[in-house]
Parts: sequence; C-alpha cells; structure tokens
Amino acid sequence: MTQGASTTRSASNLGYKIEKILVPLDFSPPSMEALEYAVSLAKQFRAAIHLLHVYPPDEAASTPGAAHLLLQSAEAIERLNEELAGIHRKHVEPFCPENCHIRCGRPYQEVLGLARELETDLIVLSTRGHSGLKHLLLGSTAERVVRGATCPVLVARKRKEKAKTADKEFAIRTILVPVDFSRCSFGGVKYAAFLATKFHAVLRLFHVIYPCVDYAFVDRAGVRISQLVDALQDAARQEMEALKQTDFLREVSVQSDIRPGLPVDQVCGAADDPNLDLIVISTHGRSGFKHAVMGSVAEHVVRYAACPVLVVPSSF
Repeated sequence: MTQGASTTRSASNLGYKIEKILVPLDFSPPSMEALEYAVSLAKQFRAAIHLLHVYPPDEAASTPGAAHLLLQSAEAIERLNEELAGIHRKHVEPFCPENCHIRCGRPYQEVLGLARELETDLIVLSTRGHSGLKHLLLGSTAERVVRGATCPVLVARKRKEKAKTADKEFAIRTILVPVDFSRCSFGGVKYAAFLATKFHAVLRLFHVIYPCVDYAFVDRAGVRISQLVDALQDAARQEMEALKQTDFLREVSVQSDIRPGLPVDQVCGAADDPNLDLIVISTHGRSGFKHAVMGSVAEHVVRYAACPVLVVPSSF
C-alpha cells in the first residue's frame, strides 16, 4: 500500500491535537448527552470546552433565558469536574463563562462559523434522528455540520447500557474504522490510531467488499461469480495486511474484519456490537447533485449507526 510506505511516524506523533472542543447546545436531553461525551474527552486531553446556543432571529426575546441556561451548564461542568477529580488524574481546566457563545441564525451555519473562528479541534454534537420527507429535504443539523466542517466531528449517541458507568465517563475501548483503502479512508485510520493510542483502545479495521458484477456479461464470458468474489477478497486481504504494517499502527492493538455486502448496512450492523464504543470514518468530499441524490457512506453511518460516530473530513 503506497500510503503506508511513505509514513515513518508513530500514532503518538501524527500531529493531531484536541485542545478546543465546541459543543452546540439546545438544552434537549440529546444535546446534554453530547456534553457528557465532550467533558470526558476534555478531561482526557486537557481541552477547553466552548458551548454554543443558537436561537432563530424571531426568538430574540428568549436570549436572556438562553444565556442563563448556558451559565447553568457551565456550573454543571465545574461540578462534574470536581466529582471526577478523585477518579481521574487528568482533568479539564476550570470552565470559563466567556466560553459560552450565543448566536442568532441557522444552527449549522453558526456552528461551522464559530468552529472556524475558534480554530476548533473537535465538534461534539447530537443528532435528533429526523426521518421521512422533512429529513430528505432539510437534513439534520448534525449532518450539515458533518458535511461542512473542516475539523473532526463527533456525533453522540445515547450510551449503550453496557458502557454506562456511575461517573458517566465516555470510555473508548474498541474503535471501528471502515476503510476502502483510498487516501481519504487512510486519513480516518490515522486519526483513529491517534485516539486508540491515547485511550489504549483496540482498533478494528473494517472493509466491506461490494462487488458490482454485470451478470449478463459474466454469463457470456463464462466466468464464475465466485471466482471474482474470491479475487476481490484476496486483494482486500493483501491491502489490509499492508495497511496493518504501517509505522503509525505499531503502538496500537489492531484487528481486521473483511465482509461482503453493502457498506452502510455492514458498518451499521457492526455498530450493534455492545463492545464497540466508537466508529471513526472519513468523508470523501462529495458535493453537488451526486451528493444530494446518493449521500455519502459517512453521512448514512452518522444517521443510522447505534454508537457514536466520529467523522474526519477528507481535507483534514
């Protein structure tokens, strides 16, 4: 694999950092769940948390109430940090009220704008799981942020029962990384390795074989479909072994899994595993009509996966 041959850095020296985390809040239970994820990550990385509440232009009168709720959230973070201080050696720096931001406008635009302004390293937000025509036409804030962000985005999910702990820590023990052996997916593997090293987590490289076979042509040519599938599997195994030999994976416990099927179905099916804590997936930078009609695998995984999904932009 040519990408792997060109790198000589370990996962702990890839140049990634998490120093500023942006958390959009609408004070709903899902957004408060996302805040819990952000607090756990901030403690691990000693990162600063910025809270953002966006209100529509026709609700300007509600701004004072929103400011009050943001300050309450800040106090809640301080109390949570105090409770966790005796358990974790590393903890988040004291939360600053000036890290509360209130903006007026369209939520996804304000989130992306503030992330650029602050040079945020990570955005942590929740998804409401819209479905039906409304979702098709408008999309969710989470998916629009994923589509436009220039930094990684963690889309939180309600924690699996097995993963819940008394201190509400977001524990990362196993990370699933879908790969198609492209340069874009290689970026996702690198970021996942960075996280796995920090959390001493297992990295599960996951490749889905999706053979697009012209059955009429196959019949005429007299080629057995099983032979084509075997060839694809052999090629995938070789690519996977080459990927596992890259230098930055030396410090990481790596597993691999190759399955046939539809990528979104297989990735989301794997997300049902109660031992899986996080999916790290990279985007392919699609845009325009092709994107509107088909969407990307990353966005579909964000929409349907049962566990948190961290999306790494293709340009990151």
